[in-house]
Amino acid sequence: MKPIFAKVIETVGEEIYALRVTDREAFSTEFHFHKECQLTYIVQSKGKRLIGDSLDNFCDDELTFLGSDLPHVWYNEQINIEKEEDHKAYSIALFFDPVRLEQKLADFFNTGKLIYFLHISQRGLLFHGQIKREIVDILHKMLEADDLNKTILLLQLIDLMIHTKDMEFLSGSNYTNTYIPKDMQRIDKVFQYVFENYVSEISLEKVSSLMNLSRHAFCRYFKSRTQKTFVQFVNEVRIMHACEMIQDNKDQINNIAYACGFNSLSNFNKIFKSIKGKTPSQYKLEIHHIAN
Repeated sequence: MKPIFAKVIETVGEEIYALRVTDREAFSTEFHFHKECQLTYIVQSKGKRLIGDSLDNFCDDELTFLGSDLPHVWYNEQINIEKEEDHKAYSIALFFDPVRLEQKLADFFNTGKLIYFLHISQRGLLFHGQIKREIVDILHKMLEADDLNKTILLLQLIDLMIHTKDMEFLSGSNYTNTYIPKDMQRIDKVFQYVFENYVSEISLEKVSSLMNLSRHAFCRYFKSRTQKTFVQFVNEVRIMHACEMIQDNKDQINNIAYACGFNSLSNFNKIFKSIKGKTPSQYKLEIHHIAN
């Protein structure tokens, strides 16, 4: 998963926004960023997503908004695709150029709130509740609307987003994109290795050798790019998988700990609480209380 700069609206002439429907076996595993803002509704799929410094599971009916130049990827594990052949990767995405949109709208009204919203969205936003339903409804209408009505719907959608509080930030308050294009192919190897081997012991010597760096140089490099230590990243991947297993009620807590690459239950409990703010048992009770 290498973050590369991508040009999204490069084939739509002078249009400021574009809609894209994805309907295939799996989402692309390419980690990338682009100047266009991106509103994405996951109609059907599940897996792991990496947005800025946020790493988490995703599933059906998720709605996110990503500001300009925010690195991201939705990643489907091959094992899930093989086990659930009917679970396709289906999403609706809206892209727009934030600078050009603001310039056009400035001719009609004060765009201060829009500018502020676009600024905070560079951390990535996750929508909930009724506002999510309203935005998703507009997205579906935009797919069928003519150009004029599609633009009207776009303005309604933007108005909903900039005024709602029914959302949460994904990346940390201090997150900034520090990726350099020439680095991406190298760090891609590390991300792929961790996702494929998190259930086993991960050797620092091995991952540093993937980038032809010493252990010390690799740790310093990894933190400068991801804004977290390598150990922290590995633990987040493991806890993310543990949360998925707990939600699916697949096994006992102690078995889940070892299945996710932890060598002791006490260490698993400690790291789980430091990341999720609660113990695995508390997390399990909350999850199943909500489900019932």
